[in-house]
Amino acid sequence: MSDSRERPGDRPLIEAVAAGIAHEVRNPLNALQINVGILEQELAALVPDQKAHVYLVLAKISSELTSLDNFVSEFLRYARPPRLKLEAVNIRPLLNDLAMFISPECAKKGVALTLSLDAGPVVVVVDNFQLKHAVLNLVLNALQATPPGGKISLSTGGDQGQLLIVVRDTGEGITESALAHVFDVFFTMREGGTGLGLPITRRIIEEHGGTLELSTRAGAGTTATISLPTKPRA
Repeated sequence: MSDSRERPGDRPLIEAVAAGIAHEVRNPLNALQINVGILEQELAALVPDQKAHVYLVLAKISSELTSLDNFVSEFLRYARPPRLKLEAVNIRPLLNDLAMFISPECAKKGVALTLSLDAGPVVVVVDNFQLKHAVLNLVLNALQATPPGGKISLSTGGDQGQLLIVVRDTGEGITESALAHVFDVFFTMREGGTGLGLPITRRIIEEHGGTLELSTRAGAGTTATISLPTKPRA
């Protein structure tokens, strides 16, 4: 698998590009979203039929603006990651909350989500929000790759000094050629993907002193394994 980690001189350039995007793209993007909302409200008085073609066009514009906004948000998260706010966290409520959040999407697609959180350490010193974001990225990837009738499992393991979080799916798997690039920035295998989810996830895990590994076989699903020290490095 290729390694797309940053070189020592990359960070200032990436942060400068991110600052430019925040100023040149985000502000007019927000203005466009506001004005589309105003246009929809004013149009309602002129065209009462909500099924009229013009409303479909506006909905498409709004959807594309939302996609662009999501991309900008993901890029800024990658380019200017927040500092870790470490605290002792009970991992089981964190993962249960995440499962409750994503369960409706799994049910909507007809994918079963199962939890097995009894093994491994209970309390770890992590950034609660960022770790939840990292695991959610992996579960969303699994959901996108798993057809109706498939399964996703979220489980824990490890020992006193190491926590394992495992996300396993019965989806389409990843080809060997694609697996070599899944952590490359902007590489994506799905329409509408930003190609930033896995690089951001790996960065979050590595900033905690951990590792993220993927094992997969085309047509036989994928397993993502997070390994985290239970306490931060001294």
